[in-house]
Amino acid sequence: MVTKRSIITGLVGLNLSLLAAMILGNYSPPAAKAQAVGASANFVAVTCQADVNYDVLYVLELGRRTLHCFAPNRDQSGKVDFAGSRDLSDDFTR
Repeated sequence: MVTKRSIITGLVGLNLSLLAAMILGNYSPPAAKAQAVGASANFVAVTCQADVNYDVLYVLELGRRTLHCFAPNRDQSGKVDFAGSRDLSDDFTR
């Protein structure tokens, strides 16, 4: 015999599952807009831990296939110095 309490419990469970299906069906994660189309699409920036105390910034210039390195100034002034660059097309054609 089906009781009134079991019918209500079943209907509540059905409603919760329908609600979950609606939420998951309509959810889309936010779009990543790290680099918009245009001139900024020609560069990729990556940081790397060079030492225990500081990180360096590598910038890959896709148009010229060049890797540039920028490191913080050692005098703790907050400035960033150009540390050097490499031509990747020469490196990978050897």
